[in-house]
Amino acid sequence: MKLLISTFNQPYLGSLYGATKPLTDTRDKQVMRLFILFLAIILSVPAQAQISDLLTSAALDAMAGRAGRDTVLHERPNYSIWLLVRSDKDGAPETLHDMDSILFVRRGSAVISLAPALGSAPGASRRIEAGPGDFVKIPAGTTHQIEPVGGHFESLAVRIATVSATVQARTGMRPAKGQMPELLKRSEIDATFATSSANRTIHTAPNFTMNYVIYPESGGPWEAHAGCVDIYFMHTGTATAQVGGEIQNTREEVPGEPRGDGVTDARSHAIGPRDLVVIPRDTAHHMAPTAAKLGYVLMKVWVD
Repeated sequence: MKLLISTFNQPYLGSLYGATKPLTDTRDKQVMRLFILFLAIILSVPAQAQISDLLTSAALDAMAGRAGRDTVLHERPNYSIWLLVRSDKDGAPETLHDMDSILFVRRGSAVISLAPALGSAPGASRRIEAGPGDFVKIPAGTTHQIEPVGGHFESLAVRIATVSATVQARTGMRPAKGQMPELLKRSEIDATFATSSANRTIHTAPNFTMNYVIYPESGGPWEAHAGCVDIYFMHTGTATAQVGGEIQNTREEVPGEPRGDGVTDARSHAIGPRDLVVIPRDTAHHMAPTAAKLGYVLMKVWVD
């Protein structure tokens, strides 16, 4: 910023301003002051964190190595994705009002205490132990505490606003009804992907849904969703993910759910286990498996 101001203090502005005379005119000086003020305001506003298509497992490992306690990876008005790192010195209670939270444990184990949610019937806190590959559901208004076991704990946290007068859920194709437990163990997830050949519901709520997505041989359609953001927690197999571009030969059997048989100008990414894929609303995408079986836990956010 100092360099920018110094440039404008030169006798001549040259091609930057289009002037060929010193700033002696009062109006010119006022314009320059306003311009500098505008740039200062723009430069002072931090850019929102955004995941562009995916974060590989290796990239997440590198981030965790230099991350602080909480690092926001992706931020939208009604949901966000965080990388949480806890040590044996951490563990203060937290309460997220009007935000449901789903944790995916990447490394280490922790005892997570869940107090009764605000407004619910009183009761004792529940203590659950979560390890690598587990998912933990923390309803909005629940005071919770993460106490690492063994000194180090890493998790991804997706925080989703609850539906309210100011936050409305969008419509679209939703999975069948289901209710995720507070702790979804990796052993159950592994068994599901090992034995199932079709998608299965994990959780349905107005603001987000979760299900197992399984491609035993071939990939899915080229598609986009007007009503939801797709977040993939990759688990089994490898694939080429195509994201963006324009769907070809589009048909829309369900409103807001265009599908086709190809795409142009898409971005291609090689993806595998423990990668995180984020597909915004109205964005074309397609998964082409490069292994005998592809499986991932899909979260759909309906309040973006």
